[in-house]
Amino acid sequence: MNKIKIGDIVSVSFHNSKFTLLNYAEVLHIPTATGDSWQFKESTTDDIYYISEGCTICMQPYKGGAKK
Repeated sequence: MNKIKIGDIVSVSFHNSKFTLLNYAEVLHIPTATGDSWQFKESTTDDIYYISEGCTICMQPYKGGAKK
């Protein structure tokens, strides 16, 4: 099983929701303690997202935009 690491390209959805926040985003930071958040950079706009709520993160094949 592969672990998600900084630099990976992922999709991000909220738990128990059909809403996908990010289809292709680069992982910038992985939470390491209570109250910490995930940080993602959206691949096409370079917008930064800080997510501390429950979310489902899935690995994606590289599709340009963010550096791998």
